[in-house]
Amino acid sequence: MRRFIACLVLLGILAVTAVVISAATYPDRRVLLPYQSVATAGDLWALRYNPAALAADDDWQLYLAHTYSDSDLAGNDLIYVGARGFAFGVEWLGSGGEPDARHHTLAWGEEIKDRIYLGTSYRWIKSDDQREDKAHFWMHTLMVRPSERLSLGVRVENSNHMPFAGERTEAIYTYSAGLNIMNGRVVLGADFYQATGQQLGDGAYHLTAALEPIDGLILFGDYGDKGRRLYGEPGQTHKFGMGVRLNLAEMMLSSYNAFNRDGKFFRGNLATGSFREQRRTIIRPRSEVADLSLSGRLVEKQPPRFFLRPDLVPNTKSLLF
Repeated sequence: MRRFIACLVLLGILAVTAVVISAATYPDRRVLLPYQSVATAGDLWALRYNPAALAADDDWQLYLAHTYSDSDLAGNDLIYVGARGFAFGVEWLGSGGEPDARHHTLAWGEEIKDRIYLGTSYRWIKSDDQREDKAHFWMHTLMVRPSERLSLGVRVENSNHMPFAGERTEAIYTYSAGLNIMNGRVVLGADFYQATGQQLGDGAYHLTAALEPIDGLILFGDYGDKGRRLYGEPGQTHKFGMGVRLNLAEMMLSSYNAFNRDGKFFRGNLATGSFREQRRTIIRPRSEVADLSLSGRLVEKQPPRFFLRPDLVPNTKSLLF
């Protein structure tokens, strides 16, 4: 069944790339999240940036996020939940005088062949703004991680060219590469994206970097050369962002701030999450010693190594993004 779904997704990507139109980009409103490149997407944020990466981390996870734009922290909210390559999310929008809206997203990722991942997501909107009410979007991603150090990805957003105000809108294509350095301590990613029918020189890039100087403390940031239009607000774009994340045994805490093309604070994000498999944590685990008596033939089996998931030790793994 999963092979059949994978074939449908590939056909969808091929069908979209065969269409060339001239239209506007959909003025999408979303809850702000820490930016992740397609190639380096990880944990449950992959629901937003790369559904294929959900298959690379099949742990049970629950994430909550809140976006704010001023000192009173009033803003929008989000909840994501996922496990074993499937994820579901809900976003509640309507702060700052914006029309109330609710986004629902269902995503799936699968390893279709060794180190080759395919993913897709479907999002639908319920909104007080009639221009976006009942809007729905398909997104498809393909990711290849030939080694634990290199990752490549392709993403097609709005592949169904969802109309807005009576005009058909463009699909957006993203081509991505990422590097994993020093056993996951340093992760670098780059996205290049362009709309349907857009010339190569008119595209834009977005860079990401993450550093884990000590176990469980992750510093990250991103920068876009032109600043991609966000939230449907004229002239409002995301130029760069900075954040910090703490892994605490089986939960995480993070903070992220985004700035517009003028260098002014745009929006911030506070998030927390829980998971079953312990990440590399800032909390020192208690050491225990046991006496073992072994007999018979012993077979050592090494777990698979994925990008951003280096060699595992009991109950501890590295996961940046």
